[in-house]
Amino acid sequence: MNRQPASIPNKTLQSLIFALIIFYSTNASTQTIPKAPPGMVYVPEGYFQMGDSSSEAEDAKPMHFVYTSAFFIDQYEVSNLEYQNFMEATQHPPPLYWEDEHFNKPDHPVVGVSWFDAMAFARWKGRRLPTEAEWEKAARGNDARLYPWGEKWSKGFVLHFVNVFGMEDQYEFTAPVNYYPSGSSPFGVISMAGNVWEWCLDWYDKDYYRISPELNPEGPPPAAEKKMKVLRGGSWVNSIDGVQVIQRSRNLPTSKKTIYGFRTALPAP
Repeated sequence: MNRQPASIPNKTLQSLIFALIIFYSTNASTQTIPKAPPGMVYVPEGYFQMGDSSSEAEDAKPMHFVYTSAFFIDQYEVSNLEYQNFMEATQHPPPLYWEDEHFNKPDHPVVGVSWFDAMAFARWKGRRLPTEAEWEKAARGNDARLYPWGEKWSKGFVLHFVNVFGMEDQYEFTAPVNYYPSGSSPFGVISMAGNVWEWCLDWYDKDYYRISPELNPEGPPPAAEKKMKVLRGGSWVNSIDGVQVIQRSRNLPTSKKTIYGFRTALPAP
């Protein structure tokens, strides 16, 4: 009697597929890792899990696999000192709150910058803003974690690894860009949760994850109904739940707030 092979349960098959994706994402290239430019870290090519199907935020659904090419991303948010160098070199006007003592310390992230300001700085550096997919991959790695450091309270209840609302993290407003190394992402990127929301390259669409391409998504094309740019990461005014790496925000590219900053990215050779 001929026997039919036993079928594999869907959940088991999904687990196997995921394991293979992560294995080949991690081991596909044996080339030498390129040296990162000063102040940046290397994020290798490969797949990761983007979004979260169980999230209460509808625009973070569904979880889907995304492939990004290798890239570099700033280890820290762009600081006031870096932005000052840019202004002096280009005569670019100062951001809002530049004279506000709560936000203008040299080693704190620059705030009060629009998407256009952030892009002007990035171009001056020979870079660009990260895509939303690049940003999330740099923040969470390949294991679908919700916080750069792992579980919400894996570092303990004293918040010395993320700058969110309140004073438990030692800062009422923004914190120095290098202050929370214990809360770094799997790739060593600092403050991917909290401190300031970070501008991304993409236009915003609440349903984009349902139609997003698998390879190097760059957001929806510009259209009359898509007037907002994406921001990621949460800020010093959010709760710990509000700075999960899946959280998406958006605003007009001309908007300037005390909770908005940025970091830059660069495709790897």
